[in-house]
Amino acid sequence: MLLNSIEIKRKFEEALASEIRKSFSETITDLNAFSEEIHNSISTPRPEQGDLSSSICFALAKLAKKSPTAIAHEISSKLEADPEKEDFISRIKDENGYINLWLDEAKYSKHVLEAILSEKEKYGISRIGSGRKVIIEFPSVNPNKPWHIGHLRNALLGDSISRIFEANSYTVEREDYIDDLGLQMAEILWGRDKISDGNAKKYDTLLGEAYVEINKEITEKHAEKDINEILKRMEDTSSSESVEIRKISEKSVKAQYLTAFSYGIYHDVLIWESDIVREKLLKRAMDFLDEKKITQKCTEGKYAGCVIIADKEGSKHASTEEEDEESRKVLIRSNGVATYLAKDLAFHMWKLGIIDCSFNYSEFIVQPNGKEAYTSSEKGKPMNFGNADIAINIIGAAQQHPQNLLKRIFEEVTGEQRILHLSYGEVSVKGGTLSGRKGGWIGTTKSYTADSLLAEMEKMTFGIVSDAKKPRTDIDMKEVSHKVALAAIKFEFLKTDPEKKVLFEWDKALDLNSNSGPYCMYMYARASRILERAGIDKEDILLAEKDFKKITRGEDFTIIKQIGRMQETVEKACREYKPSIIAAYVMELSLIFSNFYEKMPVLSGEEYRNLRTGIVMAVKQALFNMLCLINIDTAERM
Repeated sequence: MLLNSIEIKRKFEEALASEIRKSFSETITDLNAFSEEIHNSISTPRPEQGDLSSSICFALAKLAKKSPTAIAHEISSKLEADPEKEDFISRIKDENGYINLWLDEAKYSKHVLEAILSEKEKYGISRIGSGRKVIIEFPSVNPNKPWHIGHLRNALLGDSISRIFEANSYTVEREDYIDDLGLQMAEILWGRDKISDGNAKKYDTLLGEAYVEINKEITEKHAEKDINEILKRMEDTSSSESVEIRKISEKSVKAQYLTAFSYGIYHDVLIWESDIVREKLLKRAMDFLDEKKITQKCTEGKYAGCVIIADKEGSKHASTEEEDEESRKVLIRSNGVATYLAKDLAFHMWKLGIIDCSFNYSEFIVQPNGKEAYTSSEKGKPMNFGNADIAINIIGAAQQHPQNLLKRIFEEVTGEQRILHLSYGEVSVKGGTLSGRKGGWIGTTKSYTADSLLAEMEKMTFGIVSDAKKPRTDIDMKEVSHKVALAAIKFEFLKTDPEKKVLFEWDKALDLNSNSGPYCMYMYARASRILERAGIDKEDILLAEKDFKKITRGEDFTIIKQIGRMQETVEKACREYKPSIIAAYVMELSLIFSNFYEKMPVLSGEEYRNLRTGIVMAVKQALFNMLCLINIDTAERM
């Protein structure tokens, strides 16, 4: 049974390929190689030009030395006359070199509506990732400050990408890497007397504000040498400094996770840098690379004494003074210090099961969704984390270069590409940056933290929800305000393609008129209200053959085609790592639905009532399924 646009397109492709094989067998000797062009030629035209269109005749014209118009007429005429053509096709016609296809409204609508009303939450699910595991690392914020709005963009992208991959049947491991041994934590340890536990503020905020003051004092006292000594002692994971900074870091991360939970963001496992060092992951990786003859030690030239990636033949690189560290792919410098690349390469070799490292794990925190987040630890027990097929890193565009280098090196090491970098544009604020060191996230009148953003948005939405002419007794105003605030924030960040930069302005962020998240929520609530008034909001609806015959070429069929595109959209968002594709789909469906219930009354007139309430129920389910992928909660009433 045909259920969605993917299968319709596949059938259209097969029909085109079959006819091209018959008519152009002498011109096209390898149809398999040509099949990708056929696939890419299919698009969705304007409604008056059909439901699907192919431009393949323009490519055929070059090979057959005929005009696209003549070829299109020849192929479409044969397809239209074929008695065995698929029953969902009502018409095939050529126009200006294009082959256009019209669907049979009743038959296609029956497929789509019956599928979504029976499959419910499972409708739109794809199987393309079945049997594969993906690790998605986000947001990996240093444990010395609260999440600011830049971190929030990272976290929202990571959360939504995780949901999208799950909707494509991947097994997803949500991972958070915590660098508790970095320079910033050594600086915290140096100035720990400035951290007051008695303060009522959240600990991550307290730590972030102290960190700004500590950095001022470091500059004034020229304390860099002292901090480097602390940093060196921290590398000994049994030292008092390492133990103390781990406690500070864990307390800060738990405070950061309160922010995550307020946005409905959860993790499976946290991997700590101190545990990576304790388990000698880098040594394991370097031993593996040495054993496989992937690395070599330079014996001459500028990088004498350095361990580098060997070339593909295993011979030494030519040594020239012009070569930089990157071109030599240096992993260990001559003083024995590992480069960032080496550490990252080792970590990803563990993620992807190339080297074994039996971390111990213990429970870190029980999350509001009822699931434990586990943490790597000195004690605990082995668990089944890591060993994925793909690793996706949600990291800002500023790290594009080192991420590309990591991917290239990994491919040289393993012969395959299994690391993906979802690069996102930075979030900036008017007149400044979000620097943790300089305290740019603190702001002047309002701080640019994820906590402050949600608090301000909730204040505004509560004012709007409660400022009604008639008192609302049918909704929990606080709960709805919270959901609307989250919808506004999440949609605002996720509707933008990840690679684009975001300039954050408070007036724009709090302008609900320009934000589409609450509007999509409202369309869901509108569908719920219509079904409630129809008396079928808690029941399934049965559609008969006579109902489907009432489908027109109006807003009703436009909605059904949009619902039929759901799986195609879910797969595209997964392939391109773009939650913005889901956001655009939801917005388009909401606008189509608004036109539908304005132009095609649902509850007046018995003749169309059953069909149109069925369409409303399908819209409600479609909105629910897709809003879940961008982590926006629905409300039955608003």
